[in-house]
Order: sequence, then C-alpha cells, then structure tokens
Amino acid sequence: MVSVIIVAAGASLRMGGVNKQLAKIGDTPVFVMSALKFEHSEKVSEIIIAAPAEDIARYEKLARNFGVTKLKAVTAGGETRMLSVKNALELISPRADFIAVHDGARPLITTEDIDRVISDAERYDAAIAAAPAADTIKVVGSNGFIEETVPRKKTYCAQTPQIFRKELYKECLEKLGSRAANVTDDSSILEMCGKYVKITETESCNMKITRPDDLEMANAVFMNRKTVKMI
Repeated sequence: MVSVIIVAAGASLRMGGVNKQLAKIGDTPVFVMSALKFEHSEKVSEIIIAAPAEDIARYEKLARNFGVTKLKAVTAGGETRMLSVKNALELISPRADFIAVHDGARPLITTEDIDRVISDAERYDAAIAAAPAADTIKVVGSNGFIEETVPRKKTYCAQTPQIFRKELYKECLEKLGSRAANVTDDSSILEMCGKYVKITETESCNMKITRPDDLEMANAVFMNRKTVKMI
C-alpha cells in the first residue's frame, strides 16, 4: 500500500504574489493536477495534502471537486517542508508499506513515471524521480570562485516523487531528530543515515513551478501533450 503526501504549503515567494498551488494548468489548479496523477495510479491507496493552515477547507473542496477520490485528508503545513511532511505523516494509514512525498508544484509528473518510481522503491526500499543534469555543475566557495567541476555524467537533478519503505523512512527521521528539520530533499534524510537510494530517471518533463515564467512553460508543455493525446 502506497500513501502519498503532496506538499503544497509553500509561500510561493518567487511567484510575484501568486499562489502557485492555486494557479492553473489548463483549467486545473496546480496542486490538484499533481494529486490527480497519483489518483490514476493503481498502486496508490491514499493521498494526504499539506496545505496552508488558513486554506485547508478550500484545498479540500478543490481536490474533491476535481475528482481526487483517494484524498484521505488535507492537513496544515508547517513553516518548513519537513514540518509539513511530519504533519502529514501523522495521518498515514497504519497499513501503508510505502510513503511517497511529492511537490505539489510538479504537476507535469506522469502516472507512468510515478509507477516506475514505486516499482524501484519496492525493489530497493527507496527511490526518487530524477533527471540527468543538463548543465555542468560547479562547486563554488564563499568567495564566489569555482573550487571544483563535478563530472556531469555523475550528476542528477533530484525531483519528486520520492518514495520510501515507511518503516525505513520513519526510522531515519527519528534517528536524525532536529538535524532533519531543514532538509529540502527527503532522500537526504536516508543518505544522512547511510542508506542507499535508487535513482529512477523520469521519461517526461517533470519541472517544478517556482517563477511566473515556469507557469507559462508548464502550460505550454500541458497543451503540447494534450495536442499529441498524451493526456
């Protein structure tokens, strides 16, 4: 059984005053489109959304109106990503074998890619969606000068969903305690505990909406998929 946490409580600071989770791709709010991709997976049993505390009722109504039938609850997000995840974890079914964490602002993930990450997590206990880095990565010192160039063939851009065997994930969270508070990537929690995480390469665009231009680009990708009947 896979339980999904959709993290949708961010402040959208780089969106020029627009709540990116409520912005629309086509006619669908961003966070709802993300949730629907998991709704359509036969491997997913329940969905929990972490939303701004003042908008819980609104997010729940939107999710249900757009057909997210696997929605178990909408809970209040915290001040950080990890606090949002922890709030949602409290609502996970005891029967869950795996926990999937996904950014609500990645609405272009495909159900096919989700299922591939789940399959890898079932095999390796932990797996994340990722894309090979297209740019050369530079490590820069505090003085602003390059210290190292990382071989590109070894670098990936971490995405979501990130999926973990429930007991393994919770064990690492408990072990790290306050050290896990500010991580921005859930797989880092397992890495900090010395665990291995499998990379699952995404086969379609899985961009994260961060700036206004990203929303325009996401809509263009959506319309192109619609034209070629990918969705």
